[in-house]
Amino acid sequence: MDIDNIPYGADFRAHIAAVLREAEVLIVVIGPQWLGIDAAGKTRMSEVSDPVRVEIEAAVARNMPLIPVLIESAKMPGSDALPASFNEFAFLNAAEVATGRDFHPHLDRLIGAIDRTVGAPAGPQLASTGAAISRAPGPSIAGGAGIAAADPGPWSADLLRYLVVPIILLLVAHHVIVNALDLNAEYLRVVTFGVPFIAGFFLSWQSRRGVGAAVAIATVLGAVAVAGMTVSEGLNSGQSILPETRFEWRDNIEYAASIALSLIAGHALGRALGPALRRKIGRI
Repeated sequence: MDIDNIPYGADFRAHIAAVLREAEVLIVVIGPQWLGIDAAGKTRMSEVSDPVRVEIEAAVARNMPLIPVLIESAKMPGSDALPASFNEFAFLNAAEVATGRDFHPHLDRLIGAIDRTVGAPAGPQLASTGAAISRAPGPSIAGGAGIAAADPGPWSADLLRYLVVPIILLLVAHHVIVNALDLNAEYLRVVTFGVPFIAGFFLSWQSRRGVGAAVAIATVLGAVAVAGMTVSEGLNSGQSILPETRFEWRDNIEYAASIALSLIAGHALGRALGPALRRKIGRI
């Protein structure tokens, strides 16, 4: 699953760092062969290029809470078996998740420990599960179980907030600025930048949608908003609804592109500032 989640040709170190920036806690799943001891007695964890080691080191560098989870009756590794960069990991109080009748109680206890600490202030990067480590319900998972970001939730509400509402706002602004008041077009430029930029920011920060979703919404928003503005202006002026000259076509395309790029820019800013803002708001 780790391999499947990393794009081909990507530097897995950069990919892991990018994913961890969107997570609030790292769950390290430890099985009996987690250290990966070979015939010569050397552990996989001693290799600087091991993906699981890279995940843990990246989390430690971010002062990110870690929760070790023992499965299949595994034991916590000793500090002497771990790299110096995170050998204190051996002293964490680990959660156990067993199979059979104990599976659901164990998993409920682990989930409860995360849920109880939503919004808690940041602590040391190596903390115990008994101290309830997580700061927000967006765990990432290391150790052969892939890296998973928080579920963004249903699409219907996001399409209403970040597509339908911005389209309505842009059309209303266009009608007021161009048709009703006949103001300078620069006012419309400001609105067509600000509205999608704000929508893109909240699409990333609150809904946590990825880049692909942002590009798709931005494309539809730009095309539909400009088409609506063109129809509105044509009906108001009594002229042709469709652009008639090369200049008019270019102007419409530029407006659509600027709207789309503004949403993508807001989304990028939300991705950069979102984790810090969520932590700050959680402390208020």
